[in-house]
Amino acid sequence: MGAALGMRIGIVYPRANIDTVPSLVGAAELLAEAGHEVHLFTYAAAGQPLPAFESAGVRLRPLGVEGLAEHSTAGLRNAVKRANWLPTVARAPLIRTYRVLGAGLANSSRLAARARSAVAEREQPFDCVIGVDPDGLALAHTIARGAPLAYFSLELLLSYELSTPVDRQLKVQERELSRQAEFVIVQDEARGKLLADDNDLPLDRLVLVPNAPPGPARRMPGRFWHSRFNLPPDTRVVLHAGSLGDWTGVEDLVQSATTWPDRWVFVVHTRYDAESSAYVERLRAQSDPERVFLSLKPVPRQDYDALIDGADVGLAFYIPDPGSAFTQRNLLTLGLSSGKLAYYLRAGLPVVVNRDASIAGEVDRHEMGIAVQSPADVGAALERIQREYDRYSGNAIAFFEKYLDFRRAFSEVTRRVDALR
Repeated sequence: MGAALGMRIGIVYPRANIDTVPSLVGAAELLAEAGHEVHLFTYAAAGQPLPAFESAGVRLRPLGVEGLAEHSTAGLRNAVKRANWLPTVARAPLIRTYRVLGAGLANSSRLAARARSAVAEREQPFDCVIGVDPDGLALAHTIARGAPLAYFSLELLLSYELSTPVDRQLKVQERELSRQAEFVIVQDEARGKLLADDNDLPLDRLVLVPNAPPGPARRMPGRFWHSRFNLPPDTRVVLHAGSLGDWTGVEDLVQSATTWPDRWVFVVHTRYDAESSAYVERLRAQSDPERVFLSLKPVPRQDYDALIDGADVGLAFYIPDPGSAFTQRNLLTLGLSSGKLAYYLRAGLPVVVNRDASIAGEVDRHEMGIAVQSPADVGAALERIQREYDRYSGNAIAFFEKYLDFRRAFSEVTRRVDALR
């Protein structure tokens, strides 16, 4: 018998930050590595190069170009140019207002509601389509046109935390379509149980895959931030990488930096272009310019390791905010869903997290950093880490290797995809 022919697989992620979601990048690469033809439907970010993939088997299919002009807790303005391949009737509904968590999800239910009968009419048939998050799942169902559907859950939208009609409509779609899915990818057991209970899914439908970059973990100290900001050689860097907003606690963290031990500085790196953000202007006004440095342009995934390796400690606070369905239990049950924490740990960075986040227990248990009660406690945590830096760093690497091995976990997804032939 000859080798089995590869399948045509679609992955639908209707946001413009694919390079900051390591598990999605890894999913595309590993499915292509297994011999499949992978079509990744996503947005491009205005003024940024398209994401690049190592495998020739990954074909990027831009849904459009997102121009993100403002990043604040009130939302993000965006200007979108439609991709030529979309039917005209499907284009306007894809313009969405993003909330601050990641790129936000709730209002994009309109994408599925109006595009359902029009999008992807010219597509060749797929053998499987994987929808990411509730809005991506709805569009994936449209593109699939009867092909097997799978669900990739990054953000939890739970029915008992919904506060708007848009959220409720999106949840109805997610619950219905996730029950049709051949399998559901979620990051860990706790998040999987929340999703399964809320959507009435059998647990054997779940595949647990951490949101993590490929290994191996290693400590390779770099001088990225020293060069970027002309820091003295003995400066030590605490890094906050990712989204901004009240749920990150970054304003209080910026203010606390003045109380940190000497030679420690705080670098805030954003996942979106935030140069013109009113939120960032507020951060600047609250910051000591000798202790806080702002990096407001995203970098390609291929350059991200140098950025992380240039830090000494990774900082991640997750503070529930009742203003959004995605900043409540979705944050409290963080588990293995944080890409920024996975990058920190792979680089051997000890981490400082807030005690309210569910990952705090693991941080304490594995002694890979310190969980603190509030931003005011970060300075003392840095002093403790500095005294035993090598031990904390080694524990961070060990945790990544044991619990965040993406390739090992994703092998079950590959097996289930192959079973659909």
